[in-house]
Amino acid sequence: MSSPRVKLTENLQSLCNKHGLIWDDQLSNDIPRKWRIHGDILLLPSNRCFRDSRWLNHIPSDQFWSTIARSFGSSIKRIAFEGSIKNDDFRSPNTRLVLGTDPWINLVENGIKFSYNVDKSMFCAGNNTERMRMGRISCVNETIVDLYAGIGYFTLPFLVHGHARHVYACEWNPDAMEALRRNLQANHIDEDRYTLLLGDNHLICPVGVADRCNLGLIPSSEASWPIGCRALRSEGGRLHVHGVVNTKQETHDQWSENVRQRIETIMRDIHQEKNNYKCEIEHIERVKPYGPHLDHLVVDLLLTKISSSS
Repeated sequence: MSSPRVKLTENLQSLCNKHGLIWDDQLSNDIPRKWRIHGDILLLPSNRCFRDSRWLNHIPSDQFWSTIARSFGSSIKRIAFEGSIKNDDFRSPNTRLVLGTDPWINLVENGIKFSYNVDKSMFCAGNNTERMRMGRISCVNETIVDLYAGIGYFTLPFLVHGHARHVYACEWNPDAMEALRRNLQANHIDEDRYTLLLGDNHLICPVGVADRCNLGLIPSSEASWPIGCRALRSEGGRLHVHGVVNTKQETHDQWSENVRQRIETIMRDIHQEKNNYKCEIEHIERVKPYGPHLDHLVVDLLLTKISSSS
């Protein structure tokens, strides 16, 4: 069976012949080598393929894009180009639909239904192992704060598979919050099991309620470490701290130990009692490579209230 790229090349060669466009190496090299498929949409990397103006100068756009879609199978109905993340507060995607008009993508991962507006939000497939890991944690009878809820990347695994009693989902992007509402409904989560908090988590995050707090922001969630610590119940609890580590500067263990020490200091400052809380590393998870010598890590921390010393 031919690979999608071989089939795409053959179909485009035939289309070019039909419209009098002479095939050459430049056109051949303009065919994508990488792509992603989510549901019925084909996502292509911007500025890496189909840049040659001759394509659409010779071939009607509807024929061109529908031929590409057909090359990837009958299930593909839409095509979009994905660019680099915009330099805005929401880390918005830079996406352009070229086939189809509906920007909403529906997909299922680990038994959880996700939908998002490809023009407004993004879905990182590379974090799927961490979403699955969070879903394997038994959160029965736990209250959880998700400081960077997005479209529900971790909120949904906590609720669907972890069976958390209640999740406070903080998110300041209204487009992501709209997707999160849809996803909670699509997965039939009772409304009394979650609270959606739209805005800056420094201002809206509840205090003293959480058994567990997820800080799922990269490259660094450090700005919200005090917020996560304040969210925990007075008895303590667990933090899942995300970050990106430069492995040329420090090891995974060194980074995690630095986070542990910093969190312990933050807890002491918040409660104004020396050694009020003990912070222990329970686990270090390497989620994915983030770049040359860069790793996306999560350190799981357990905070336990201990007797204060005078």
